Amino acid sequence: MPNLTDRSLKALRLKPGQKDRMGVRLTASGSRVFVVQWTDRATRRKRRDPLGVWGAITIEHARTAARARLGEVARGVDPAAERQRLKQRDEADRAETALTLDALITDWAERHLSQRRPRYAKEAQRALRRAFAAHLKKPASRLARATVIEVLDKLASAGRHVMAEQTKAFGRALYGWAMKQVTSNPFASLPATTEKSSSRDRVLTDGELAEVRAAAESLPYSWAPFYLVALYTLQRREEVAGMMRSELARDLSLWSVPAKRMKNKKVHDVHLSAPARAVLQSIAPIAGSDLGSGPIKMLARA
Repeated sequence: MPNLTDRSLKALRLKPGQKDRMGVRLTASGSRVFVVQWTDRATRRKRRDPLGVWGAITIEHARTAARARLGEVARGVDPAAERQRLKQRDEADRAETALTLDALITDWAERHLSQRRPRYAKEAQRALRRAFAAHLKKPASRLARATVIEVLDKLASAGRHVMAEQTKAFGRALYGWAMKQVTSNPFASLPATTEKSSSRDRVLTDGELAEVRAAAESLPYSWAPFYLVALYTLQRREEVAGMMRSELARDLSLWSVPAKRMKNKKVHDVHLSAPARAVLQSIAPIAGSDLGSGPIKMLARA
């Protein structure tokens, strides 16, 4: 396009069969589009690449762009392939931005946590959303390892060591599940925030246990039996709430929790003390049901 001027460009007309002339293509609407042409070394075929529409860019801008494009070709760069690469990168960036941490947690809950225990599913979402509240609207794939460590260290510094460890475990599970959507797991191989035994260091004193029992006994039926059975057996609330009469020995000396209701998926035998047996004896049976009418019925539905 060395001889082009605005005047000659405006008067430019194509001959029959021509697609472009002097580095300019005329469209059906009458627009003049600058193009650059070169010969593909591999196929020996002519290649044309649009540079811009006259009016949006000037002739001098088009010359500069043509020289830059031909320089890329001389270095072995395929302009069409480069545009495709940039397009794919742009699409990937948009997809990455759209998948926020909040959206990822929601996706995890709907597609994976629905198969887990309701208590675990609820606590996992609550812990992650609370700890990383300032990052929920940011891309999940850009949650940095340094950020994770900073958040967990703040929890530990506030004396919430167990919560820090639980949040780390939930985050590791979340990103482990989402590895097809994110490129790395910022929770993987993080150092422990506390000693493993820290959550067991604090136990109730005899006086505190007596206060808990007195408080439980003051509750209305059937909450009182539930808390008392949990206190006397030291079993998880899900196991106590799901207790069936068929799991109890006839003399109420043994409670066999089936594997399907245990976290480790193994049958668990609980030897019942006299106070526990007394509570269970006070629960009236429901005709035609394997459930009791006390802690079992209400808490299993809660």
